[in-house]
Amino acid sequence: MLRKLAIFGVLLAALAPSAYLAWTLRTMPHLGFYHDDSIYWVSARSLAVGDGYRIESLPGQPYQTKYPPLYCALLAGIWKLNPQFPSNLPMATLFSWLLLPLFLWALWCLLGEYGFSVRARTVMVLIAGLSPVTVVFSFSLMPELLFTALLLMSVILAERAMKPESSVSMAVLAGVLAGLAYLTKSIAAPLLFTVPLCFALRKHYKKAGLFFATMLPAVAGWQWWVARHLTHSWDLVTLYYTNYVGFQTYNVPLRDLPLVIWYNLDGFLGGAGKLLIFDLPYGAKALERVVAIAAIAGCVRLAVRRRELQYPVAALGMSAILLVWHFPPDQRFVFPLYPLLLMGLATEIGNIGRVLQRTWAKPVFSERFAAAGVGALLAGIAAFAVFCTIFGLAHFIPDLFASYRADFEARRPAYEWIALHAPADANVYAYEDPLVFLYTGHKACRLPIPPKFLYHSDDSAVVKLMGSMADFARGYHLNYLLLTPDDYHRDLNARGTHGLTEAMQSGNFREVYASPGAAIYRLNPPSGSLAYNHSK
Repeated sequence: MLRKLAIFGVLLAALAPSAYLAWTLRTMPHLGFYHDDSIYWVSARSLAVGDGYRIESLPGQPYQTKYPPLYCALLAGIWKLNPQFPSNLPMATLFSWLLLPLFLWALWCLLGEYGFSVRARTVMVLIAGLSPVTVVFSFSLMPELLFTALLLMSVILAERAMKPESSVSMAVLAGVLAGLAYLTKSIAAPLLFTVPLCFALRKHYKKAGLFFATMLPAVAGWQWWVARHLTHSWDLVTLYYTNYVGFQTYNVPLRDLPLVIWYNLDGFLGGAGKLLIFDLPYGAKALERVVAIAAIAGCVRLAVRRRELQYPVAALGMSAILLVWHFPPDQRFVFPLYPLLLMGLATEIGNIGRVLQRTWAKPVFSERFAAAGVGALLAGIAAFAVFCTIFGLAHFIPDLFASYRADFEARRPAYEWIALHAPADANVYAYEDPLVFLYTGHKACRLPIPPKFLYHSDDSAVVKLMGSMADFARGYHLNYLLLTPDDYHRDLNARGTHGLTEAMQSGNFREVYASPGAAIYRLNPPSGSLAYNHSK
C-alpha cells in the first residue's frame, strides 16, 4: 500500500506544474503561440456553427484540407457547449490539460510493455510529465498529446497482437487506434505499412491484413475529402494554409533534397535533445546532439534486446518523413518519438552504468580513474538536466508566457480599433491572422515565408518578398495591415524584415492607428493596374 501511495504521489507531482500553469493561463492569452493552435481553433468553430470544415478566418473561407479533422471535431464540442469567445477559452484549456494524464497513462503502459521496472516507470513518467515541452502542450491547443497517446496505444496493442496466443481482435483494435491517430495528425501514415510489415515478419499475415483493412478507411476517407475539397491553386497563401503536398513540392525540389535532409537531420537531433534535456536558456547545442545520439543508440539496443519492433519501425517511418519535410523538425515535430527516445536514453545510461561497474571492479588504478571520471561527467549532465528542468518550469516558461500576455494586451486596442472602424467587409493582413478574426470578426491572412528561402539563407529573396507587401495586399483584397514588433518571430527573427519597413514607406499605405504594441495601415488605391503575382 505504501508503495502504491508513493507511486500515486509521484504521478501527482508530475501533473502539478502543468496544472498550475494551465490554471494561471486558463484565459489563453498565448493563443497563437504556435499559429497552428489558432488555426485549429477557428476550424473547430466552423464545424460547430455548421459552416463545414473550413478555415473561416481566411478570405474566401477555404475548406480545411491540411489538418485531419479529429482534434478539431473534439474542439468543436467546446464551441457547442459555449459559443462565446473568449469566454470559452478556459474550457478549452481544461480539455487540453486533460490530455496530459492520458498521455502519461499511455507512456506507463508502454514502459511496462518494454519490461521496465515499476521504479523505472515511475521515474520516467515523472520526467515526461515535468518536461517543459510536455507542460507547454498541456495548456496549448495542439494535438501532440492526443496524437502521441493514440500512437502509443496502437503500437502497444499491435505488439501484443504479435504474440501467438493473442486474438485477431487485438490487431483490429490496434488498427482502429492507428486510424484515429492518423485523423489527428497525418504523420501517422507510415503505420499503415510499418505495422503490417512487422506482422508479416512474424508470419502473422491475417493480422497484418486486418490491421491494414481497419486503418485504411481513415486514410482513404481523409484523402477523399482532401481530393474533393482541395483548392487547386498554387499561390503562396493557398499552398501554405491548405496543401501539405503542394507546399512540400514548392519548397523541396529534388535538387534541394540533400540540403534539406542535412538541415533537417541537425534539426531532428536538436529537437530530440531539447526534449530529453531542456537547455533552451543556455543553448548547449553540442550537448543536445550528444544526448540525442545516445538516445538513438539506446533505441537500437532496446529494439535488438526486446525484439519489439512496432514502435521503433513506426518511428523510422515517421523520422524519414521529418528528414525530407519542408521545415526543420523541432521539439514539436519530434514529440511523438519522445517516449521511444526516453526509453532509449534510459537503456543507454543503464548500459554505460554496467560498463562502469565492471571497469571499477578491476584493480587497475587507471581504469578506475577513467570510470570515476566518466561517472562524474554523467552525474554532472544529470544535475544540469535537473537544473534546466526546474529553471524551465519555475522561470523560463512563466516568463515566456507572461511576455505573451503582455504582447496580447498591447495588441488588444488595435483589435478593438479594427472592430469599431473597419468596414464590415474589410480584410486584414496580420501575422497572427486567426486572432484578428476571433477578436474582430474580420477575415485575415499573413504573407507566408517559403522555407526554401531559409534553407538557402536567401535574405535577399525574403527582402524582395516582404517588399511586395502592397501587391500582396491588393492581390488578396486586404484593406488593412496590422503590424506589431513581434511579427515573423517564428520565421525570420528580424532577418529580412526591413523589406517590410521599406514597403510601408513606399506611399502605398497610410497609417491610421499607432500604439507601442501595434500599428494599423490602410492600403491606398493603386496608382496603376499592378497585380500581385501569386506564384512568387
